[in-house]
Amino acid sequence: MSPPAPPTELVPSERAVVLLSCALSALGSGLLVATHALWPDLRSRARRLLLFLSLADLLSAVSYFYGVLQDFEGPSWDCVLQGALSTFANTSSFFWTVAIALYLYLSIVRTSRGPGDGRLLWAFHVVSWGVPLVITVAAVALKKIGYDASDVSVGWCWVDLEAEDRVLWLLLTGKAWELLAYVTLPVLYLLIRKHIRRARLTPVLALATLIAAFGSSFQYGYNVAVINSPAKLMKAFYNETYYDRISEYISEFSLTLLWSVSVSMFPFGGFLGSLMVGPLVNKLGRKGTLLFNNIFSIVPAILMGCSEVARSFEMIIVARLLVGICAGLSSNVVPMYLGELAPKNLRGALGVVPQLFITVGILAAQILGLRSLLANEEGWPTLLGVTGVPAALQLLLLPFFPESPRYLLIQKRDEAAAKTALRGLRGWDDVDAETQEIREEDKAEKAAGFISVLKLLRRRSLRWQVISVVVLMGGQQLSGVNAIYYYADQIYLSAGVRAQDVQYVTAGTGAVNVLMTVCAVFVVELLGRRVLLLLGFSICFTACCVLTAALALQDTISWMPYVSIACIISYVIGHALGPSPIPALLITEIFLQSSRPAAYMVGGSVHWLSNFTVGLIFPFIQVGLGAYSFIVFAVICLLTTIYTFLVVPETKSKTFIEINQIFTKMNKVSEVHPEKEELKDFPPSTAGQ
Repeated sequence: MSPPAPPTELVPSERAVVLLSCALSALGSGLLVATHALWPDLRSRARRLLLFLSLADLLSAVSYFYGVLQDFEGPSWDCVLQGALSTFANTSSFFWTVAIALYLYLSIVRTSRGPGDGRLLWAFHVVSWGVPLVITVAAVALKKIGYDASDVSVGWCWVDLEAEDRVLWLLLTGKAWELLAYVTLPVLYLLIRKHIRRARLTPVLALATLIAAFGSSFQYGYNVAVINSPAKLMKAFYNETYYDRISEYISEFSLTLLWSVSVSMFPFGGFLGSLMVGPLVNKLGRKGTLLFNNIFSIVPAILMGCSEVARSFEMIIVARLLVGICAGLSSNVVPMYLGELAPKNLRGALGVVPQLFITVGILAAQILGLRSLLANEEGWPTLLGVTGVPAALQLLLLPFFPESPRYLLIQKRDEAAAKTALRGLRGWDDVDAETQEIREEDKAEKAAGFISVLKLLRRRSLRWQVISVVVLMGGQQLSGVNAIYYYADQIYLSAGVRAQDVQYVTAGTGAVNVLMTVCAVFVVELLGRRVLLLLGFSICFTACCVLTAALALQDTISWMPYVSIACIISYVIGHALGPSPIPALLITEIFLQSSRPAAYMVGGSVHWLSNFTVGLIFPFIQVGLGAYSFIVFAVICLLTTIYTFLVVPETKSKTFIEINQIFTKMNKVSEVHPEKEELKDFPPSTAGQ
């Protein structure tokens, strides 16, 4: 054995970086292990392989963490142990990485030898645990491991770098398997990519998504928040206009009532817009409805922009109603349109884009609503009128993009137009497989015909879908999200933020909202809809509980206002991950073509009535309950979390037919022909066709 090496000398900054890296690696591995333990429905065979890789990485992180902390005096027993654990864990990690890639290859390219073969998993265990164990035991027995390796590391133990056979053992204890992984993984990736043709985000699909979301969803978010910043200026305008007419000012009660009407006209208009969804999308199509909807944006933008010149606050109230109708239509039609344009592997990501643009609209209103920009006596009419700009752009550009292929094939019976739309959206000519999938959806629901809202509510085969939509849409709004945006300034003031700083804190919250919704776009196809809903509502529940305690104690503990702000930001993060974007996406996924418009009418009505209710009663809740206002929202978040856990299935990467079959079992109707129950609504001659 070589003579003892001097104690390892480490630069503090290097040690800190490696310790942080080890901690993050352990955290990531631990989260994957926890996810596997907490959510049984995620325990597929592929995810179990990922679990074993996470266990190997966790062991590796722990062993390196100890190695960096410890200043070894030479080949001591703990140096040998740390080197052995690191060698075993690293080598096992490389083997499990290759095993996962090989499993994917066999599952996709060689289907018969894929997921159904349990012996394959045992073979992976034998190789990925057994080979590293044999190498590690041999290295320890031959005293080839357990030496200070600070020349090539940051203080941990490995092989003897002075030994003659060091190259052999460097390769055996890690480097050879690392190189094998670097070679094997790209090869398997190329073979898999060659075998499958996965729908991609083509320029046509990307631009259609951006134009639809910016021209419509953006306005919803913008008009939710735009009235917050200039509130005092607009109330003063109401008062001055009233005085000019009858030479006396409005009473305090009447002014508060008039302002409440101005605020509440928006969600009330949203409710009316939701009731218009079904007739319009069936008559004009999805794209046609979005184009028609621009009327309800451009006209109120003109009214609000000219209200000061015309000395008419009534124009603002009418405009808020009209722009609410615009938001009510767009909040339902945009997810429907994008969900029908998108391939199933992108449906989740594109389904979250409307919510992303809602948050961008909120942020834009908060930034333009800074007092140094447009929230001043000269600029507030322009601030309100900006909402017409996205509508004008959509009116100019959207006609150049395709209508929903599902609408064209199922409802217009225009197969040629549907195929042309699919070719442009997918970027290739062979769209027969997707056309056939749309035909199967049409066949599965043909007997139902047009489904009205009343039929939707009565039909047993759609019972759990309707209940889920009502619970999720109600939970989304009644969980308190719009209480944050409608009364953000008051909440921050009550949390102790200085009046002159509130506008910047509110804009910062909007930026966090946008950032987390961007994250949701990228993780919704990775984690799935159900996990994001559970995670989001759980975070909101926790934030509401802590916020209640923080507000109750803020007068006695000096730092409690900061906790309150942290809770609000945490709530926004949680809501942006799941409760905000996922419910509208699920409506597209859990209903078939004939029932989807009626489902959006139900979901939209619940959404806007809940929105209207919160906007109307939250000030009274705040006065009556004080610091305990958010307990109400915490209870709703908890109940929605429980319902999601017990009832809502995962819809990720499933076709509309596959999702329908899941709910067919839940509704206890015929699995093979779920439409048979619906034949009762038709004459015998029709049913027999």
